Amino acid sequence: MSWTHRERILAALNHEEPDRVPIDFGGAEFTSITLAGYERLKKYMGVDEPTDVMSIIHTCAHPAESILEKFGVDTRNVQPSAYEGGDDHWIDDNTYIDMFNVLWKRTEKAVDQHFLHQDGPFHGGKLTIEQIEEYDWPSGKNTGLVKGVRERVEQIKANGDHAVCLYIPGGVVHRGYAMRGFEAYLKDLYKRPETLQRLMDKLCDFWCDNATSMIEAAGVDNVDIIYFGEDLGTQESCMFDPDTIYTNYLKPRHRRMIETVKGLTNNKVKICFHCCGSAYHFIPHLLDIGIDALNPVQVTAKNMEPERLKEEFGDCLTFWGGINTQEILPFGTPQEVAEETKRIISILGKGGGYILNSVHNIQAEVPPENIVAMFETGAAHRYH
Repeated sequence: MSWTHRERILAALNHEEPDRVPIDFGGAEFTSITLAGYERLKKYMGVDEPTDVMSIIHTCAHPAESILEKFGVDTRNVQPSAYEGGDDHWIDDNTYIDMFNVLWKRTEKAVDQHFLHQDGPFHGGKLTIEQIEEYDWPSGKNTGLVKGVRERVEQIKANGDHAVCLYIPGGVVHRGYAMRGFEAYLKDLYKRPETLQRLMDKLCDFWCDNATSMIEAAGVDNVDIIYFGEDLGTQESCMFDPDTIYTNYLKPRHRRMIETVKGLTNNKVKICFHCCGSAYHFIPHLLDIGIDALNPVQVTAKNMEPERLKEEFGDCLTFWGGINTQEILPFGTPQEVAEETKRIISILGKGGGYILNSVHNIQAEVPPENIVAMFETGAAHRYH
């Protein structure tokens, strides 16, 4: 049997073994490569093409089609375009204001020059429901967001039967603490949950409207995966209690988001949820609301040992990622990277249920030869 890219991805998501492990690179802005790292990779591979920026804030690239083909990548990314008629603009080369009026500042001394949120519409002081209601909220139905989506999907279909990964950014945590401030957001979860829930509802409204518009623009039958996420964990623990804070305040919004997209697609679409850090204690909740896959599977975080995850959740959750970007990829040799890639595939890929990718975006310090070693090892893998 000759497997198409799409069939390979869907088999893994259905916990079946395809011919080889499926591969993702750039399916969403958390599974790609930083701009600095990408320039090194292009030079190493002899690719002389302009860099297409996937995300300003996360400073990551859309890998070129020639590189995706070289690595045997099975996914292709579709995501919103620029908001039309909003307030997003550059103040200078290092300062950007997004469509939610969040001010982002470039970390000039860092290698990758990431952006950090410095100010937002609800930073400082006590947040009130009146402030939230009076705010001029952007619309998730903005026509600019879906510009070019249909054409991008048609291009993917014309170039080969790849799995269409529709990335819907935002959510109620990431965007919430950018607008409110990280510390204030966490304090409000405990001190003023009723007020913060109204902020969450507004953000959830935007996400659901955007997702609906994107799915309709792409064509319901053309979307294979919806990718979104929220960071709920740290390296050592949960950011907040899964059984109280998450269950009472965040989980109902995530459930609504998932029900929205599953309802639009007659439950055919698969949902990949991005959660950095120690996600272990959140997994039962994520499964309960309909998550099909977890990314990036940060194997160096507490309770995220791949053997444990596969044993406890391998029959109902697909693992997407898992190749160590904190130690092996940046500091190992190509041979060590290849061996680690084989090890992760042997654990998480047994019986299907695994998609190969790095843990989060590949960083600038990762040697290009290690990137090649990871993807070539995956492409050479065979289940039978």
